[in-house]
Amino acid sequence: MKKRLENQIQEIAQIINHIEDGDIDVDSLMGMDELLDLLSSKIKSTKLGNPLYGDVKRHEAERHEAIFIFDSSFKVYKYTGIFDHLFYPEKNEKLEVTDLLKIEDSELFSEQVKRLIETRKNQELETIIHSAQEIPLSATICLELISEKAGEELILAGVNFANTTLSDIKDYQQIVIENLPGIDVYLFDKEYRYVLAGGREKERFGLTNSYFAGKTLFEAFDEKVSKRLFPFYHKALNGEMADGEIRIEDQVYYIWATPVGNFNDQVVGGTAIVQNVTKDKEIELRLKKAKNDAQEAEKAKSTFLASMSHEIRTPLNAIVGFSEQLNNTQLNKKQEKFVRLINDSSEHLLSLVNEILVLFKLGMGKVFIDEIPFSLTRILNVIYNSFIIRANEKRLQFFIYIDPEIPETIVGDPFRIRQVIINLVSNALKYTDEGRVDLRCLLQKGGPDEVCVRFEVEDTGVGIAADLLPSIFDEFTQSSSQPDKKRKGVGLGLTICKKMVELMDGNIRVNSEEGKGSLFHFTIPFKKATGKEALDNETHFFLKENLLQGKKILFADDDEYNLLLAETVLTNWEADFKLARNGEEALDNLLATRYDIILLDIHMPKLTGVEVIQEVRKNKLNPNYKIKALAVTANVVKSDVKRYMDEGFDGYVLKPFKEHDLYNKICNVLKLGSSTGVLEEPEEMVVKQETGNEDQLDFDTHNLWVTANGDKMFFNKMIDTFLKNTTVMLENLELALSKEDWKAVGEIAHKGIPSFTYFSLARVVEKLKHLEDLALRSEEFDDVPSLCKDVVLLVNEVIKRAENAKL
Repeated sequence: MKKRLENQIQEIAQIINHIEDGDIDVDSLMGMDELLDLLSSKIKSTKLGNPLYGDVKRHEAERHEAIFIFDSSFKVYKYTGIFDHLFYPEKNEKLEVTDLLKIEDSELFSEQVKRLIETRKNQELETIIHSAQEIPLSATICLELISEKAGEELILAGVNFANTTLSDIKDYQQIVIENLPGIDVYLFDKEYRYVLAGGREKERFGLTNSYFAGKTLFEAFDEKVSKRLFPFYHKALNGEMADGEIRIEDQVYYIWATPVGNFNDQVVGGTAIVQNVTKDKEIELRLKKAKNDAQEAEKAKSTFLASMSHEIRTPLNAIVGFSEQLNNTQLNKKQEKFVRLINDSSEHLLSLVNEILVLFKLGMGKVFIDEIPFSLTRILNVIYNSFIIRANEKRLQFFIYIDPEIPETIVGDPFRIRQVIINLVSNALKYTDEGRVDLRCLLQKGGPDEVCVRFEVEDTGVGIAADLLPSIFDEFTQSSSQPDKKRKGVGLGLTICKKMVELMDGNIRVNSEEGKGSLFHFTIPFKKATGKEALDNETHFFLKENLLQGKKILFADDDEYNLLLAETVLTNWEADFKLARNGEEALDNLLATRYDIILLDIHMPKLTGVEVIQEVRKNKLNPNYKIKALAVTANVVKSDVKRYMDEGFDGYVLKPFKEHDLYNKICNVLKLGSSTGVLEEPEEMVVKQETGNEDQLDFDTHNLWVTANGDKMFFNKMIDTFLKNTTVMLENLELALSKEDWKAVGEIAHKGIPSFTYFSLARVVEKLKHLEDLALRSEEFDDVPSLCKDVVLLVNEVIKRAENAKL
């Protein structure tokens, strides 16, 4: 310590000699100022230490670079030394040791203080202290009690840094400033003269930091560069902060210039930080280009999507339509088989196209979820009508159950819900060869504004192999590892279901056992509809009603096959129709004749369907100015369909369409009345039943009536399905009873409960639950035969009641 002090004094003496000789520079003067400042701190430390040391020898032996006094709670009372230079403590009344020093091993420091208080012997520890600049400094801390009153101990701590002085720290800072990569820093005075320069970016132009000392901005740089820098420097010297980009040769720089003030807040100079951002700018340009490329690619994808949809769906429309018309003619067995094969293949192709297009849109982020009021029962009505024929062809029972507690009108996306359910039911029918397929909608939980509905699709089909279950929702995954030619598909349906359900904030799961069937279930939250939200009431019509007889219809399409199909269908309806082969021909007809409805293909030569409707809607003298119009399109992109509506269409028909779908759409758009098929709901649903039999059961069809939404045909079909399923259940129950297969009896009872619950047949449900409990849970079989006979009697009575309930 003494030798180091002597060296520092000698260094000061040499500087003074140089001053006397007139041979001195600014750096030397700054160095002397630092040394004097350091010695001042040491003198303060000594002054602080003198009154506290009674032993002169100890006083002579100990000299510290910093001293502070604190108590057993680590509250600091006094400090002096190099804290201001290295650590910059906040000087307040509640200063603690941790405010002065950032000691790396703070626990060791606390232990040493505790040991000092307990033993009353001086302690010393070596540790690492981090400066305000986060520089780790090796240090020795000496601890000594200066007040030994119990509970009021005062401790003196002396700090010495090993091989590190204030000058070393300043050197470190200078090293950092000198070696900043890609950045230059400058300090300049009011005359634009450089006081300090740092950083290595200037080396790119052959300049050094020492080159700038004493030079002005205009002397250091050429005219072009100084002109670009001047506005920033000027603002800084006017007390403002300035920042922006400049270009020097082929490099781009970002500059920050800030004012430097004195103690009186007067601007005495400024600082400038100049950073090379050339690479950042290049990255920015690449990112912009990538963004533009991505947008162009997305546009190209959308165009491709629309084009592919059109090119595939348009000819497919003719195939589906003509096979449907052919099926309505007199055919022999061989011809019927050929037509069925055409229908199956076209349906498979259409399904494949739909799945690819939907998956494509999902990948593009082009699938959006609507929030509109809808009736879940109506969706189930449509789904039932769509699949009951296929189920009957395979001799499968197909049953739909909806929880009566689910509100009639909920808010969500009916199109996506229908899409998911159709996919799951279609799969269930495809992979089930015998038994049944059930679709259940259950109220999982409800609140004042929201309901959560659980959808279940259960089948008795082939099931899913255990090793495929974890990946069953992945793309191109099917339920069997072995290819099955009669079950066509590419394994995209379940992937789409999962993505759709997740977009609706739901989740989908599967329980399955190979050879025993599968249960797919998903849960979706819906909002409850308010009184202000109107439900889109779409009525279901039947071809036999012939409501379009004599209606004037214009059908425009440039595809000859679709025109021939339209001619066939419109002739069947006995409509007064006109065909147009392009948009221009369609517009000429619309100027000359008033129609009841217009059907325009979107993609037509000369004028597109959109251009035709635009011309019609903007010309109030056109006789069809306010006539209903339908867009006939193969485009499944929702944004495009919305655009068609905005341009003046009243609805759209998606290719390929079936005769009934087209008929139904036109009747709804024209808001035609129905003479049959759809009934007004009676004030109270009365079930026809005999009287005088006290054992008779109430066959409550209220839930079915709500589900049917007044559709007489659907109402009767559902009862027929119930009758068919119930008859099969009785046969299976009697067979299991004869074999004393109690497990089968219990399973039959379990599967029958939802159907009878739906029609509020509480007595039957109670018996079935008791039978299920005896056969599957308690395994007490003595009463099972008699209970089975009771069930058979009750169910036979229910069958009579159900027959009598049909309208």
